[in-house]
Amino acid sequence: MILVANPGSSSRKYALYDDTLQLRAELHIETVGERLAATLHHHQTTTNVPLEYSDLAESASHLTTIFRYHHSIEENETIATIGLRIVAPSSYFMSDHIINDEVVAKLQEVREHAPLHVDASLEELRRLREAYPEATVVGVSDSAFHATKPNYAWNYGIAIHDADQFDIKRFGYHGLSVAAAIDALWDRGKLPPKVVVCHLGSGSSVTGVFHGRSIDTSMGYSPLEGVIMASRSGSIDFGAVKALKKNLQMNDDKIEEYLNRQAGLLGLSGSNDIRELISREADGNHMAHLALDTLIHSLHKAIGSMIVALNGCDLLVFTGTVGERSAVIRKRIVAHLEFIDFILDGDLNDACTSPEKLTSVSQAAKSRPIIVIPANESLEIAKHAQTLTRTVTL
Repeated sequence: MILVANPGSSSRKYALYDDTLQLRAELHIETVGERLAATLHHHQTTTNVPLEYSDLAESASHLTTIFRYHHSIEENETIATIGLRIVAPSSYFMSDHIINDEVVAKLQEVREHAPLHVDASLEELRRLREAYPEATVVGVSDSAFHATKPNYAWNYGIAIHDADQFDIKRFGYHGLSVAAAIDALWDRGKLPPKVVVCHLGSGSSVTGVFHGRSIDTSMGYSPLEGVIMASRSGSIDFGAVKALKKNLQMNDDKIEEYLNRQAGLLGLSGSNDIRELISREADGNHMAHLALDTLIHSLHKAIGSMIVALNGCDLLVFTGTVGERSAVIRKRIVAHLEFIDFILDGDLNDACTSPEKLTSVSQAAKSRPIIVIPANESLEIAKHAQTLTRTVTL
């Protein structure tokens, strides 16, 4: 069996696959207020799972109990391979790795450059190793899909010698989500040459894909760069960060935490929940309206830059929790794209709130295609983990 682990700052996503990559079960654990809530998808049913612990970081230690109790994994079955999503700013982590002491040391080396994301990976790895000491753990890169970017899309405006020496590049993230969307289009014969993929969730990014290969993406050295997100600032001028740091009397760690966890929609409005903001905006709340308008403006700029980088766009894709479920956000984004012939079908868009397959939301005969694709990072992680373990075994 293959276990997929996808740790986030406020959630854990797990999935079980058999050796033929057939999905056995999915478990999503997230923080809701002061408590944890868990949902298990298994045998085409959804079950709310009561948890006997309150620390999200402990989740990996309880997986076997949960899966066996719900018969997602039988007594005679074992987890042989674990695929762990890795988000880390480093050329080394542009590739997948079977995790050993060397890989852990590399993670610890880059920790200071992105502690919020690397810490989550290291803690999850520790728990998984304790729970499954015999399993092979594969660190699956969330950046590898962007390895195909042209050289001019990798660099900041700093001395190349410094960038190379200190490994400061625009690595990009959400590669697993984008790759899954592109694979889904390819499998159905719907992949045109020029695609813009909008992954919208608590973290968001926009990627330009040319003939199935990434040519640029809005995230850079870390997942903080790019569009405004739920609690991340997105791209911000260094001078502004310096002023914030001085006036709020913060050290480097505190200002990084501020920009990652207290900024974005949360900083602008007091809420990082898109649904709540849309509701508050409808009630006349000015700050909610400002936050949503700022978000949409940020996304418009990112989409526009990808269209120019691609020299056009044949298909617009929405994926990620918000991209899949929020008809309101999709409508506001596409409203400014009619000049390049992207036009929503209002009824199709409104009906698309939890798609289970590729779903078209564009007007037939009038619009270039707009497709909503359910994010399937877990399958992509399972594929990568299986491929690497088989390659090493041969």
